[in-house]
Amino acid sequence: MALHPEWQERIYDEIKKNEQENQDLMAFVMNSKVCTQVLEEAMRLYPPAYFIDRVNIEEDFFDGKTFEKGSKLLFSIYEIHRHPNLWDRPDEFLPERFDEGSRKFSSQYFPFGSGPRKCIGNNFAMFEMIIAVTELVRNYNVYPEFGEIGITPLITLKPKNAILKFTVRNKE
Repeated sequence: MALHPEWQERIYDEIKKNEQENQDLMAFVMNSKVCTQVLEEAMRLYPPAYFIDRVNIEEDFFDGKTFEKGSKLLFSIYEIHRHPNLWDRPDEFLPERFDEGSRKFSSQYFPFGSGPRKCIGNNFAMFEMIIAVTELVRNYNVYPEFGEIGITPLITLKPKNAILKFTVRNKE
């Protein structure tokens, strides 16, 4: 978001609009469409769960390869989220791709995993992120003090050298 100040301003405009409608917190979160788009796109580019593992329950064949029953399979969500056959301009930050929500990408978008092992806290996490981002944008302008986001792949994907500068927002 720091690298894209135009999206910060769009979130700020959305906050002002939502505040004028005197909504309770849940309605405010549900009406934070722009913020949600930004978060969805950020998680597409930098998925917190950047890989998932599975064990196949029966023998399977794919692309000339045999996978025995019980094979351990590892799927790179990071690479799926940036695959050029699945995404237009895959390496660009384009929150508008989520204008209609993330359901249209359900076969290729897995920031919280998928299937029966999908993160049980995904909705809570989204609500929490919307609240955190709107509070930050309401009060501050965020600027990058880095050129490119590096990554540190641990249990979850962590940013590396993503140092930010916050200045108090002029609320005119």
